Amino acid sequence: MFATVTKRLAIPALAATVLLTACELTPMGPTAAYSDDYALVVFGDAGAALEGTMGPQDGPRPFDGRTARPQLPDSLALTTEQLDAIAALREAFRTEHAEELAALKAIFDEARAARQSGATRDEVRAILAEGRPIHEALREDVQALHEAIRAVFTDAQRAWLAAHRPPRPRPRPMGPR
Repeated sequence: MFATVTKRLAIPALAATVLLTACELTPMGPTAAYSDDYALVVFGDAGAALEGTMGPQDGPRPFDGRTARPQLPDSLALTTEQLDAIAALREAFRTEHAEELAALKAIFDEARAARQSGATRDEVRAILAEGRPIHEALREDVQALHEAIRAVFTDAQRAWLAAHRPPRPRPRPMGPR
């Protein structure tokens, strides 16, 4: 009797321990898609507002913020008027900041090329750091563009986007595991 009860308790406890241990050892660094989208790395969530402002991009993944945007369901799809308003906001931003965006695009292209040729994360960070003065100068305007685009969405669209926001990478713990 005692052996049967012990087996009934021990097997689920062992399985739970194994599952919890496996979850703890899962890497917690940024996903490749997120870490390669340099607009998101540099500007955070507001970087998504830059989608399309840097023109065409070579490579499998864009680096202008579009990887942060989940696709709205058909019932909440953006209307033609909303799409036109967002395009106008981005075009005005692109026109006003053409020089800075071109410089950022060159830095992002260099970072992408370095990453694809096997550069370390620290080397890529050093390339991105070259653009820090540009990032800092644009930060408030990028945030304002982000807020202006969000204002175009309906309350239902904003609620859906908030509920389906892609998971943000958590910082990796320091020191040995």
